[in-house]
Amino acid sequence: MSTVLRIPVSFFNKYLIALLKEQQVCGYPFYETDNLKFLLLDKLLGKYLSNMVDFKKKLNKPEIEKKTDPIEIYDSLDRRSIAGPLRPAQFKILNEWYDSRKDEKDLIIKLHTGEGKTLIGLLILQSKINSGQSPCLYVCPNKYLVQQVKRDARKFGISFCSFEDDGSFPNEFIDGEKILITHVQKVFNGKTKFGLGKNYVHVENIILDDSHACIDSIKNTFTISVKRDDEIYKEFFELFKDFLPEQGQGTFLEIENGEYDSFLPIPYWNWIDKSEEILNILSTHREENDVAFSWPFIKDNIINCQAFISGNSLEISPIHIPIDKFSSFNNASQRVLMSATTQDDSFFIKGLGFKINSIKNPLHNPDQIWSGEKMLVIPSLVHDSLDRDKIVTVMSKPYEKHYGVVSLVSSFKKSTTYKALGSIVPKSEEIGSVVDHLKKSNFKNTVVFANRYDGIDLPDETCRILILDSKPYFFSLADRYEEANRQGSDSLNIKIAQKIEQGLGRSVRGEKDFCLILVIGADLVKFLKSSRTNKYFSPQTQKQIEIGIEIAKMAEEDIPNENQPFDVIRSLMKQSLQRDEGWKEFYREEMNKISSDPSTSKIHEIFSLERKASEHNYIGEYEKACEVMQDLIDNYVTDIPEKGWYLQTMARYKYLSSKHDSNNLQKSAFSKNNELLKPREGITYKKLDFITEERTKRIFNWIKQHENFEELNLAVDSILSDLTFGTSAEKFEAAFKELGLMLGFLSERPDKEIKKGPDNLWCGSNNQYFIFECKSEVDLERQEISKYEAGQMNSHCGWFESQYSDSPVKKILIIPTKSLSYHANFTHDVEIMRRGKLKHLRTNVKAFFKEFQKYEIHSITDELIQSFIATHKLDIESLKVDYSEGYNQALR
Repeated sequence: MSTVLRIPVSFFNKYLIALLKEQQVCGYPFYETDNLKFLLLDKLLGKYLSNMVDFKKKLNKPEIEKKTDPIEIYDSLDRRSIAGPLRPAQFKILNEWYDSRKDEKDLIIKLHTGEGKTLIGLLILQSKINSGQSPCLYVCPNKYLVQQVKRDARKFGISFCSFEDDGSFPNEFIDGEKILITHVQKVFNGKTKFGLGKNYVHVENIILDDSHACIDSIKNTFTISVKRDDEIYKEFFELFKDFLPEQGQGTFLEIENGEYDSFLPIPYWNWIDKSEEILNILSTHREENDVAFSWPFIKDNIINCQAFISGNSLEISPIHIPIDKFSSFNNASQRVLMSATTQDDSFFIKGLGFKINSIKNPLHNPDQIWSGEKMLVIPSLVHDSLDRDKIVTVMSKPYEKHYGVVSLVSSFKKSTTYKALGSIVPKSEEIGSVVDHLKKSNFKNTVVFANRYDGIDLPDETCRILILDSKPYFFSLADRYEEANRQGSDSLNIKIAQKIEQGLGRSVRGEKDFCLILVIGADLVKFLKSSRTNKYFSPQTQKQIEIGIEIAKMAEEDIPNENQPFDVIRSLMKQSLQRDEGWKEFYREEMNKISSDPSTSKIHEIFSLERKASEHNYIGEYEKACEVMQDLIDNYVTDIPEKGWYLQTMARYKYLSSKHDSNNLQKSAFSKNNELLKPREGITYKKLDFITEERTKRIFNWIKQHENFEELNLAVDSILSDLTFGTSAEKFEAAFKELGLMLGFLSERPDKEIKKGPDNLWCGSNNQYFIFECKSEVDLERQEISKYEAGQMNSHCGWFESQYSDSPVKKILIIPTKSLSYHANFTHDVEIMRRGKLKHLRTNVKAFFKEFQKYEIHSITDELIQSFIATHKLDIESLKVDYSEGYNQALR
């Protein structure tokens, strides 16, 4: 009689589901569907019955010793055939880690993209497990990358585990048997399974993969963000609506009217004074998703939070990120951050509390100074006609090809043209499926990712042409406030450069990978090319930019030979895609010239002092916080507006110990940087009065700020590119202020700088004034000027009269329509600048500055400037007549 093995149905189902869902049973890889029955039965028997043959008895040692050297571990793994030996860089890093750095609490590992950081991280954690130093945790910046790391672990034969379906920890993790792979949101949130404070799950070793992206996610964890239609928003608006106009009357009206990009900071003194009411509002809503995951961090420290309110949302975040609340991370024996060689790691000091020494001494491979091939092409430097609109129009249209074309744009607003021309623009939840779409060789349509500079891997044919479109845009209100108030600061420019380098790295994922990258958008081109900002890039990226500029110069020479400008770009594409030997050798030779000069930046020390001051403030040591800030200002800050920024921070810290001293500090901050918070008292408006240099001298002084015509042209293009409808109000108004300065006017933004008056005010010779109210973000198809907009213009005209009496002034509303609503009226003589007139102004300004191309910048005469002003109709009379028109009153 044959023996029948009976397996319980529940047991069978459990592992069948595990097999199909995870493609894995008991940590072993499963590859082929044809082997399902054999593999399933084999694993079930192994799980259900004890081993029949004990091979250990035949060994000459009682116990098998677990290997702890990660290199030896790799050699012993049951790897798939496609997983070859360790690469030289991996071997070097793992060897050095095991020999001398495995006991460091905080360690940064820096490698070029595609050099196998994931495998290094997994082997480090496996070594820790084999050494009995566990539990071990591998953290990815998002769910998409979790799946990618799991696939790699299976490929290499490394056992891992995941959270159970009910969200509980797997026993294999708690018992220290397997690596737990998860994403950053699971670990860092107010309701984390890992616990907070003293009640936490012990983790011995943690890897943060793509750690810069992880930091962004961690910051979001501490932030409460609610939309305009939420009850919380409405209650906060009511609470602070009497104080906000003091920080910008016009901006407040825009917020009240629901304009998306208009926002104001809630003054810290009003915030602190209203802290009890704030807590009452948030406490009532603490179980709602928008609040619940941040509430544990801010409920006992609301006075140390900052808040911003826009026409679209309310945002609340702590000034100091108390990373120590996450005890599983804070108390780990070793915390390893994975970072690309192109990334600046300074923000780990502020964001994660890492010490300066760990930032300055990463574990890296000095033998390889660059990896992968990037042909940076900057079309606008090849020919003026190859601007952003031209490249987007050509590259957006679907056509059959054997490679992917991908564009990274700064916002969804920037993606609308692409979509209209046939490109695919996935939403956030669709990104994974669209990347898979590319990996299956579906290349006909250009794919556009909005504001995604990290977490997307596009190797080989999935992306042979990458379009990097415009300078990255900050979406959080806190970041946008910093961007508006710290132009030119190291901190801000490092953030921007970091985003750009993340974008550049999306398409070249290995040593032999290659891609042609089209850089478009005047603001991005200026940032890459200007000597003031390209110093913030890594040596590898700086060299690639340098090669790109050289390519543009060589390509420019080909255009006169009866070639159309875009034919030159098409030829460069062909050379990259068809692997032109001359190009490849040129690239290798140039990249091998990279030299890394030691940095003279003091940003590490600045960030360390910032964190130290915020820690003192967080625990109520306000005077110590102010002392640290004073040390920072005295020894590390020379830029006047930047001093204002830090003085405002100091004023905030001082408020709870002395409101009087705090207001004096705020006055000092505002005097150095009038984009900051207007103090409650002590500020008077100083009228513009054109009594000093002639207009031509002002234009000459603006021109000579630039080293050469190339730098001048970049600056002009960048400013003019922001003077288009659809640009955010902040950027448009800032550009219009700069336009006034470059045309020789006294120029200011009263609504921004003194919190009253029009968006822009110019003063020219003979005290001829121009006031501009800018509506750059309104719908281009809008039929009428609303009653609200007319009222706003009337209010600002009234402000001008109160300050300047009967001085001559031209009043211009910049808006796409000249039809005034039947229900609205202007109380003053107002004219309209629509799209056509705005374009006419941009064209003439561009032509004016292009005249200086054939002159040595520092030898330009007043007479020459004056003649060009007249030629291009930029004299006062032309500005009064040529660029605006009357309005029409709509009929009922």
